[in-house]
Amino acid sequence: MHALRIPLIDRPIVSSSETLRAYLHGRLAHQGHECLHVLYLDARNHLLRDETAATGSVSEVTMHPRTILHRALDVGATALIVVHNHPSGDPEPSADDRHATHRLAAAASSLDIRIHDHLIVARRGTISFRAAGLL
Repeated sequence: MHALRIPLIDRPIVSSSETLRAYLHGRLAHQGHECLHVLYLDARNHLLRDETAATGSVSEVTMHPRTILHRALDVGATALIVVHNHPSGDPEPSADDRHATHRLAAAASSLDIRIHDHLIVARRGTISFRAAGLL
């Protein structure tokens, strides 16, 4: 796992979605419960922190914008990539996933913090909210 993380630290991670997806798939796709991770980025899109923001059950995890944004301010992040997994294997976002992402994006915007993407990782693939037009 550490070997995949090294290239992400050395360059802007937003510019290499293939490496990012491989890293996240290896880290989250086979978890037995939902986990919410946040990648905190600086103004040049370099990784500041990759942290678990919440751990949930087999079918849900709660995203707390206040907690995520507080941490973003603490580490000096100007952008975020939010990631969570679906243990069911299906990466399709739920209505709750969409709603929580929009709440986070609205709150982040007021603090001049950009949400680059929200990715859902599952055994059968990864969905990008940005690419799907959901963000």
